[in-house]
Amino acid sequence: MLRSHILIKNKIFKHSLLTALFVATFSISVIKAEEDSGTDIATKKTVSQYLNNISDIEMTHGPQDPAIEENLISLSLIYEKQGDYIEMLEVLNQALHLHRLNYGLESKEQLQIIEQLISTNNTLEDWTALDQNYEYFYWVNRRIYGTDSPDLLPTLYRLMEWKLDVIKRGLFGHPQIIEHQATDLLRKIRKIRMINNVDKQ
Repeated sequence: MLRSHILIKNKIFKHSLLTALFVATFSISVIKAEEDSGTDIATKKTVSQYLNNISDIEMTHGPQDPAIEENLISLSLIYEKQGDYIEMLEVLNQALHLHRLNYGLESKEQLQIIEQLISTNNTLEDWTALDQNYEYFYWVNRRIYGTDSPDLLPTLYRLMEWKLDVIKRGLFGHPQIIEHQATDLLRKIRKIRMINNVDKQ
């Protein structure tokens, strides 16, 4: 009789424990959903705020005001958090275009935007656009440092590694053409190292 009573109590205890665990899990899920919903609403409000800021600046100071670029960069970071890389890419390209209009094609600061474009197109696996990003990144660095400057070497190495990766993975284009580009980059690297006695430093 006592044993039967103990078994009944154990069953009641287990049932109560399972019920409590279920309630706790359900409550956590509800709270998490509410938090996610709140985050989405806050993000949408922030996107809307930046878009409104940009519109106000354009109306007040014109479409080329530098403050627009700052808002576009901030907006791109929000799109990145949302995982909306298409929108991120669009605003980054707008920011880059605006930067070049305001500061010229040889501005060093635009390299940060190009880096973000490289990262975004890599995520989107848009290999042709990514190749264009790398080529433009090299062009800007060459304009900044000069064709034979050792400061250009990191960019040349990076571009050559990208070209070799394209060949290895068969990402796009004709392998022989890409290989010729990589060989030409290696030639430029060797020339810069020789002119500046890099191996002897």
